[in-house]
Amino acid sequence: MDIGIYPPHANVLAAVQLKKFKDTAKWLNDHTLFYKTKFRKADVDPTDIKSLDDIKKLPFTTKDELKALPNSEICWHPELTLRKHTSSGTTGMPTASCFIDVDLKVMGTLGARSLKLCGCEEGMTLQVNYGYGFFTGGLIFDEAARRLGMKILPQGAAPIDQCIAAMQRFQPEVWCCTPTYAKRVCYYIGDNGVDISWRIGSHGAEVWTNETRKLIEEGLGPDYKAYDVFGLCEKGGPFVGHECTAQDGTHIWTDVFYMEILDENGEDVSEGEIGELVLSHIYTGGYSTIRYRTGDKVKLVAENDCVCFASGYPRIQILGRKVKDEFKVGGTFLIRSDLENVAVNTTRKLHELFGAEVGEFRVELSSLEGTTDVRYCVELTDPDNEEQKSVVKSVVRDISRHMINRSFPVKVCPMDTYERSLGKTKLIVDKRNEETQ
Repeated sequence: MDIGIYPPHANVLAAVQLKKFKDTAKWLNDHTLFYKTKFRKADVDPTDIKSLDDIKKLPFTTKDELKALPNSEICWHPELTLRKHTSSGTTGMPTASCFIDVDLKVMGTLGARSLKLCGCEEGMTLQVNYGYGFFTGGLIFDEAARRLGMKILPQGAAPIDQCIAAMQRFQPEVWCCTPTYAKRVCYYIGDNGVDISWRIGSHGAEVWTNETRKLIEEGLGPDYKAYDVFGLCEKGGPFVGHECTAQDGTHIWTDVFYMEILDENGEDVSEGEIGELVLSHIYTGGYSTIRYRTGDKVKLVAENDCVCFASGYPRIQILGRKVKDEFKVGGTFLIRSDLENVAVNTTRKLHELFGAEVGEFRVELSSLEGTTDVRYCVELTDPDNEEQKSVVKSVVRDISRHMINRSFPVKVCPMDTYERSLGKTKLIVDKRNEETQ
């Protein structure tokens, strides 16, 4: 297919999208039992699509539907399959996906675009600390860097001291890993006084906030810039979109993925408004899906108009999970991402005050008479130190009241109460389902 490191100009984008969408929907209807059945049940025919507005006539595709497919139907081109991957499984059973040659070429090229977008150049060195394996992150970053002409340090999700040692030895300018991993490296550097060579960071695979960005950039020094990379296994892994150097929203590559942001009534939102992200492949790959409900709650930052070469490609801000994102506490509702922000800011403040004497911080959710009970949990090297416990609890309560106008009980735990992760970390420990089983 015709795709290059530099995307087509925005003034031809709508025509490109319509033709590609029609071709993809027709192919899926003609060649896959899943979509042929889905379209028939919805009493729609993909050949009736005459405009982009007609796309809303087609039914949604959901994660649960894809998980329910038998293994024999997971790939649309079983004879052409080169690799099979899964999602990380942080929200349940991992979702499977498969890649044929065109998928690898597309995602590699979109990755090269994305890295170029945040300042990477041919000849630079990229240190990869995403995992290699079923999770798509490391392998797709590898392919993207190769297509841009970069050198690669394919280290994977290594222990923090090994990551630092590799950086010091090989002096890479560019770094990619999850925000969680980057934060751990920041704490290590703060405790050990390490100079870094990294100047550009591509961080994703989990929802993160501007507070996390600030923590990472301050921890790694004034020359370091942290950029968001957005993707999902169901759409080929990373590089569905990426931030540019303006750091004002994530550009979505809409010449490859048709994007809808829909309100609760299924209508398009306007700039500045929030809705659920719905994505469609507009090419036929190993596991192309259309009108896929990502479950991500996003804000449309701008339809076009940016200082970078991707001007004309819409920018979004990923705010969190739409599904199960809100829950009732007492008589009011809380948003999960607000509690995650409390966790990020509290962790940073406690490390400033106590350094390595503080471990992990979590928010525990449990069931309480039809609503949700919330508790903050902090690991300390000496959980019996009453003076330190008093200060810690006071700090946690003050930050919580400042950020969400309320606080919750604080529990102090010994070190290693919570699992350490080299990838994604679940800041919120949800025990509600466990208690109902």
